[in-house]
Amino acid sequence: MTPDRFRELAETWGGDIARWPEAARPAARTFARTDAGAAILRQQQAFDALLAAAPEVTPARAGRAALSVLQAIAASEARPPWYRRWLRPVSLLPAGSLACSALLGLWLAGALPYRQDDQAVAVVAAVFDASVINLWGNQ
Repeated sequence: MTPDRFRELAETWGGDIARWPEAARPAARTFARTDAGAAILRQQQAFDALLAAAPEVTPARAGRAALSVLQAIAASEARPPWYRRWLRPVSLLPAGSLACSALLGLWLAGALPYRQDDQAVAVVAAVFDASVINLWGNQ
């Protein structure tokens, strides 16, 4: 086993050779008896101990962290739930426009005759021609 491979395994699996892959353990134990191998294992065992130590959090520090989280939540702009956003008058405008368009289409389908004559063409022209209808009446 090379020193680079031993270091790679130690950094991946930690300082305890028993956690390493089964195929690499015999060669790793042999290399660990050397000075370089022992130094690498000591370094990884110290790192493992650092990771295994539980952090000490005092109740005062936990309380400050919780308070700062609550303050951040309160300071952020709260969005209303989806059902309240849909019930605002601005959000009802597209739905109202769609409903009016559907009603106009149904009314035209029932009001217009199925055969084409001058009166039907005049009604369609009056409804769909913007130049015929304006705010001051028919032109």
